[in-house]
Amino acid sequence: MKYNKQFQEQFEKVSPAIKLEMEWSCAIVDKIDAILKRRGMSQRELAAIIGCNETQIKRWTRGFPNYTLASLAKLSEALGEPLIVVQ
Repeated sequence: MKYNKQFQEQFEKVSPAIKLEMEWSCAIVDKIDAILKRRGMSQRELAAIIGCNETQIKRWTRGFPNYTLASLAKLSEALGEPLIVVQ
């Protein structure tokens, strides 16, 4: 995810833990977007597979969503790829 200058200035002021949370969130959003593009899948199609509405998918793919493990598991299953890997 690309940041504008004002965002970057504010980002530098937050704690390391918040920075990490934001970086993870952005990485997940970017990964979802990349998988959708690679598969030629729309957010509407993803919503239908998961059984939710398109608005929920939009919330998960914009800004800094507060994912739950359950939502990440649903998304990973629907996309056919893990969104996070714990080692």
